Amino acid sequence: MLSRNDLEGESNEERFSDGLTQLKRQGASVLVVGSVQPAQRRNLCRRLLGRTTVTPRRRVLVSTTGQSHDVSELLGSDSCTETAHTLVRYATQARGAVASDGDSSTMEPIAPSIDDSPVTTTTLSELGIAISSAIETFELESNGLAPAELRVGVESLVPLLDEYGTERVFKFLHLTNGRVRTADGMVHYHLPMDRDSDTASVLAPLFDIIIELREQHGVPQERWSIDDGELHSGWVSVSQS
Repeated sequence: MLSRNDLEGESNEERFSDGLTQLKRQGASVLVVGSVQPAQRRNLCRRLLGRTTVTPRRRVLVSTTGQSHDVSELLGSDSCTETAHTLVRYATQARGAVASDGDSSTMEPIAPSIDDSPVTTTTLSELGIAISSAIETFELESNGLAPAELRVGVESLVPLLDEYGTERVFKFLHLTNGRVRTADGMVHYHLPMDRDSDTASVLAPLFDIIIELREQHGVPQERWSIDDGELHSGWVSVSQS
């Protein structure tokens, strides 16, 4: 988390910009909220994963919905040869309970293709262990990760909330965010619910950055908030290219 002393003496806009830059550089935990078209969510996911970059990236992609997509849709072609990714799949049987708190029907899975041979887990604890193990492998292979080199993307949290409830998922997120933070990495999760929904309100304090997504008059927009919502970008229109 940022120290308020680091941002004193600046305008709100400058404080937000400087704070966001610092979080991106050192790594951060990100919660993406809002029910939007699949293309908007996929575009943001690409950016958070550091797609098409000359900077080395080590990525952990986590599927939770049981559906599959080609991982290249998210990662594209990196020009840097020092990149690697690990795929983790959570196999759930639960459906529907938490989705009533928000419309998840427009949440297109960001899952990797099963052809990429993901590590399969069936419990929340196994999922946490698999993510931690993937990070540890990257740390050993790279002899220490550079700040923000590690990127972790977790698909919809709804299946986990359906299966285990908010309290257990809260603990899972707390532990996973902490593990990523020790590697100066960035982790993001998708929650296709409104920012002011009960579930999002409970989980929000766990995160350094909250990204709200919406569509206004057919134009995709997003708003980034840090420092417990005190600093934010305002709504910004974004390209879907």
